[in-house]
Amino acid sequence: MSSVDTQLHAALARALDGVPHHELRRRVDALSHRYRTEQVDDTAPAVRDHLDALAYAVIRMPATFRALYAALSAAERHVDAPFTTHLDLGGGTGAAAWAAESLWPHITTEILERQPAAIHLGQQLATGNRWHWTAADLHHWSKLPDPDRSTPDPCEPAESIRSARSAWSARSARSVDLITIGYVLNELSADTRRLVIHAATRSAKTIVLVEPGTPNGHRRTLDARDLLLDHGFRIAAPCPHEGRCPTDWCNFAARLPRTELHRVLKDGTRNYEEERFSYVVATRAPVRPAPARVIRRPARPKGRVMLELCTSAGTAQQIIVPKSDDAYRAARSTNWGDAWT
Repeated sequence: MSSVDTQLHAALARALDGVPHHELRRRVDALSHRYRTEQVDDTAPAVRDHLDALAYAVIRMPATFRALYAALSAAERHVDAPFTTHLDLGGGTGAAAWAAESLWPHITTEILERQPAAIHLGQQLATGNRWHWTAADLHHWSKLPDPDRSTPDPCEPAESIRSARSAWSARSARSVDLITIGYVLNELSADTRRLVIHAATRSAKTIVLVEPGTPNGHRRTLDARDLLLDHGFRIAAPCPHEGRCPTDWCNFAARLPRTELHRVLKDGTRNYEEERFSYVVATRAPVRPAPARVIRRPARPKGRVMLELCTSAGTAQQIIVPKSDDAYRAARSTNWGDAWT
């Protein structure tokens, strides 16, 4: 368990002090049902009060942190630019901020979140950190006018525009190095997704987007990737190319430790879990793309390693590295999601 994992679990444990576990379990079950049946969208938020926020944080925040950390690590490796300012859209209880600060300790982070309960818990968990929290609805934030356009959209209520403008008044005056959109698109309508991504392209030099590693999550990630390319961004990771995806379903995995309470609430027996996720890193900065990416868990039968790759030519390819090959040792240490040269 990393030091940041330890700090996050300790912060969650403090927040849970005195909370009846049977009531927390009921909220966890209800939240899981709402997500499984896709009852979470623009008008039906997942987190409705403090106990919902606690249930969500305990069951999802460590996994969300691990997935975002993996995607941001890819941005660090493949984007040739510094990251000093960060805006997290729909940041919930702050998992992306934890991930960004673990990589760049001096980064300045602002978190946009619409649910007061999530903001309150996120601030409680982040005691001692310098993050700024802003209450804002992404739908309204995405409707803020371009910096060179003073007239707002006549179809958008003036009060909502004023509210979003006051929530982040500096938005039209500056951009940030990095925007994260983590596990957010699955909670938005298709129209709002497009609006949010369009607004993000006007506000950031690099965008890191993470979605659940399901077939639907993969499709949402590809749709976002297409929009980012249309806006002139380059793809830094995970794809080593900017063409069509050669697979039907691309996802990656991050392993994380489970606490005893986590195991109880999720009816789990193992002391770890794997979080499956899809992601894309897009940027206007110079990129250092991988020659190829390992897109499945490597198979290691005796005397050889089998790697499934996505290549810079835009194709999916399997290679077999025998023990006699000079690359065998590198292949043995290569993991799912790694670059392959």
